[in-house]
Amino acid sequence: MKRLVVIYDDSCGFCVRCRWWLARQPAFVEYAFVPRSSPALGRLFPGLTLGHKTELVVVGDDGSVYRDDAAFIMCLYGLQAYREWSLRLATPALMPFAAQFFRTVSKRRRWLSRLLTGANERQLEQLVERPPGYACETCM
Repeated sequence: MKRLVVIYDDSCGFCVRCRWWLARQPAFVEYAFVPRSSPALGRLFPGLTLGHKTELVVVGDDGSVYRDDAAFIMCLYGLQAYREWSLRLATPALMPFAAQFFRTVSKRRRWLSRLLTGANERQLEQLVERPPGYACETCM
């Protein structure tokens, strides 16, 4: 696998911040990012159905689709510093913990957005409305 496409919730400050973090990490694979609200999503992945708004989806260049906790682990798998962790987390012994961690973070992502940025909901909306490539000081 040489490329992973991460489909993320661009209306969530925490998700956007995670996307920026992921893009800056040394990686074994190329990452591409598609906002969930992008009109191009249907053209890029015809037939791909998205579930709930909080769903994280990663699509591999081989057509494989990973969702939620499996997508989280795939995001880590492509990173040089986290591949070993992803392999550990994918084992039967640790996968339930990885899944629980992902569910817990997903349920609390709005709260985490405010905690990490110190911003309220309107400020977070303005943050995620920035043009592509924009990064504010608090997001770096």
